[in-house]
Amino acid sequence: MPGILENRRFWLSIVLGLGFIGVYVTALQRNIHERSERSLELTNNVTAANRVDVDVTVIGADPTTRELTARLRFQLMGDIAKDVATPKVDLRFIVNNSVGQRVFQFPKGETISQIEVVLPMAGDINRYPFDKYETDLWLLMYQPDKSKGPKAPPPPPAALPTPARKTPAAPSTTSAGSDLAEVAATNIATFPNRQVPISISVSASTPGMKYTGEVIRSNDIPATCVRLDLKRPYNLVNASITVMCLMMGIALSIVAMALTAIVSRGEKLDVLPLSLSIGLIFGLPALRNIQPGVPPVGVLGDYFSFVWAEIFVAAAAIIMALTWVFNKKKSPDSKR
Repeated sequence: MPGILENRRFWLSIVLGLGFIGVYVTALQRNIHERSERSLELTNNVTAANRVDVDVTVIGADPTTRELTARLRFQLMGDIAKDVATPKVDLRFIVNNSVGQRVFQFPKGETISQIEVVLPMAGDINRYPFDKYETDLWLLMYQPDKSKGPKAPPPPPAALPTPARKTPAAPSTTSAGSDLAEVAATNIATFPNRQVPISISVSASTPGMKYTGEVIRSNDIPATCVRLDLKRPYNLVNASITVMCLMMGIALSIVAMALTAIVSRGEKLDVLPLSLSIGLIFGLPALRNIQPGVPPVGVLGDYFSFVWAEIFVAAAAIIMALTWVFNKKKSPDSKR
């Protein structure tokens, strides 16, 4: 009989070991291609010979400040180009930069350098790790009409009629400290021959975010819209859920140890659960902070696990301490 039990334990340990190895290898295989699963490569070209190719590269997305940073590079094609980086004509570029300059002058004969823009993101970080964000990048390139004087910008154009979600109005071009605020997207509609077609290439890949998007062109609004949707990738969500389960598992185990020590105590109380509880009160915050990109305490995930885990270990520590105090009073040594 003991030999049969030993064989069962041996094979059980083999099965558990193989199962652990299988889970480990599967996780590695999924994470090897993690970058391709969360990245976005988007291209939307126009057939016009005279055009500007705009390469948009997302270099950062910060859910805490709700800002996305993108780098824009330009390549000129056709008769408007002296070379790929130098225009033959004066060009003006409008972008809905949330900070800094929104309207850029590209004089003829001068090399166009890349620019960086910061876009506001709409979303709720308190839903971490299930938070989602969205943002729109508006682009417009045209040849300014020098024969007309400055004009006050009219109200922003109406929203694009897209059924997917409500599209915000195209941004006003007014920027602080700029003398180019006289140009507005709605004014360009009256000069269709002066608008320069734009081909767009979007590349977005930053750790901690999964990107999807589309390019929207409308006959009602001359500006081109690049719509980006962001959410946490699956590997980050899985890592966060794993840490949450660990915190709850450890906390419940400590509570079980404390209750067992109280129920089965003899003349001497085992205070090991008390020391473990006190240590975990300070250790659980460190375990929580290993979650990728976790915001400050108070998000949705904390109320699933961290807050309750802290309450459980603190309650176990208090119960153990009070039990030790009352047990000490009742012990024979305390009466001497």
